[in-house]
Amino acid sequence: MSKVKTLNMKNTMQQMIQEILKVISKDEIEKIARDVGFIQRQGKLQAWQFLYLCAFSGLDISKNTLVSMSANLNSEIDIEVTTQAIHDRLNDKAVAFLQEIFTRLLNDIALSDSKISTSWDKHFDRIRIVDSTAFQVPEIYKEEYKGSGGSSQPAGVKIQLEYDLKSGKFIHVDVGPGKGNDNTFGSKINETFKERDLSLRDLGYFSLKDFKDLDDKGASYVSRLKPNVAVYVENKDVEYHKNGQIKKSTLYKRIDLSEIAKDIPAGGVLELKEVYIGRIEKRKERLVIYKLTDKQLKERKLKVEKTAKKKGIKKSENTMKLLGITMFITNIDSSIVPNDQIYEIYSLRWQIEILFKTWKSIFTISNVKPVKIERFKCQLYGKLILLILSSSVMFKMRNELLNIERLEASEIKSAGIIKEYIQKIYFDLVNSPLKEYKILLKIYKCIKRNGRKSHRKGKKTFFDILGVSYHHQENACKFAA
Repeated sequence: MSKVKTLNMKNTMQQMIQEILKVISKDEIEKIARDVGFIQRQGKLQAWQFLYLCAFSGLDISKNTLVSMSANLNSEIDIEVTTQAIHDRLNDKAVAFLQEIFTRLLNDIALSDSKISTSWDKHFDRIRIVDSTAFQVPEIYKEEYKGSGGSSQPAGVKIQLEYDLKSGKFIHVDVGPGKGNDNTFGSKINETFKERDLSLRDLGYFSLKDFKDLDDKGASYVSRLKPNVAVYVENKDVEYHKNGQIKKSTLYKRIDLSEIAKDIPAGGVLELKEVYIGRIEKRKERLVIYKLTDKQLKERKLKVEKTAKKKGIKKSENTMKLLGITMFITNIDSSIVPNDQIYEIYSLRWQIEILFKTWKSIFTISNVKPVKIERFKCQLYGKLILLILSSSVMFKMRNELLNIERLEASEIKSAGIIKEYIQKIYFDLVNSPLKEYKILLKIYKCIKRNGRKSHRKGKKTFFDILGVSYHHQENACKFAA
């Protein structure tokens, strides 16, 4: 890397450090700990050391033993703390301390300079994706973390996440019981939408009222359409009462989407520009229908049958009839997003699935054993702190790799690389923040060398769909995505 590039990298890394140091510094951590009552007098285990143990030690607090925790503190920080002292520290005040650190990181890390430039910038300032991930926890937590239902999941945790795809900024994170309703969360975040925001939502967040709210704010949306939602067109053959007034019940005529789909070739697209959604208060929408290929239909049938069997439910006849099509509604004009691009832009939602995959497979957020609930919560919020900091670094590195080298980073590879450095990052932040850019520069070089995205023939990447200008360099990248 040239001296100019190194200097620019140093400056951008220092800017990021200043954002993180608003929360992750010895003085600030100590202040937060005292404010919430976690630290009342100076003891052997300081607040920054406890935060290290729960978030950055590489241990699973509810899974690893107290002996392992004590040994780790002695090995990595050179302090001697008894297992009983650690057990006593894992209390409700510790939970409040970690929750406050988590909340502050969520709100204070702006990452305003990490936005990537895309071909959609003239239409959308933010591309907001919302989804949830859930995992089962021991049954002893079912009073506070009731599961989603059924004998197999009496207790579970659901994490709702909304983030801006362009900057990587976590906009909302909500932690609750597994039975939590996605639709309720979707309505809750509506008030934060602004003009030129684009919302990509799955079926769990489907709400005609929410779509109206977004439309009123000047925001855009693309959503899957539920198969059981009635779709109408204006009826040309209206009927009249004897007094000459139109019978309201004849203003609209319901259409049979399964019949319409028969005329769409496999892999084809059909747009219905003026349809009305909803049985009572009909909302005018743009409807785009994609017909699955035979291979896609076979895969979907297997998935639906597997899910229905697992949940002990039977899909309705109408749902099964519409299995061969995927339907989207949007308020974006076709001059901005043509019908053959709706599926592509909606597929950006899958970026959040990749993020959730890293949470579980790389950062092991779902590794839980039955311990006292305060100890479990310390692990949960410790992991969330780790995830926010790691994700902030990951998105920053992705942006720098694009700006400097015009290359695309793999989210999964980058997350794995950052995990190997995260403990060192934390120690540098609390001990020598002015030197922190050096470790970040090492991470950048490692991602550039080993963390670039592979490009499979015929498959568009995240950058391709967004129209980001970058170099593929397929031959130079030999690693799987």
